[in-house]
Amino acid sequence: MKKALIICLVLMFAASFGCGNKSQNDESSVGTEAGVVTKVSLTDPVDGSKIENFEEAKYSYVYNRVEYRFNSKKSYEAFKKDPEKYLSK
Repeated sequence: MKKALIICLVLMFAASFGCGNKSQNDESSVGTEAGVVTKVSLTDPVDGSKIENFEEAKYSYVYNRVEYRFNSKKSYEAFKKDPEKYLSK
């Protein structure tokens, strides 16, 4: 009985972090407070490539409370100049 209770508590704790959740627009939720980033993009919005290692992506930019990561400086600079151009695709 004690083991079952511990397992349930661990699963509830893990679920509170949204383990494995991914939205249809390839973004992941990271927070909900006003003025902070609420989502992170898991694809490079300029070239459409998947961000394989989000933590190691060298370039990032926050726009409308969404953090975008980029695989190259060229993509980062292009997005920074005109984010709406790439988000309207």
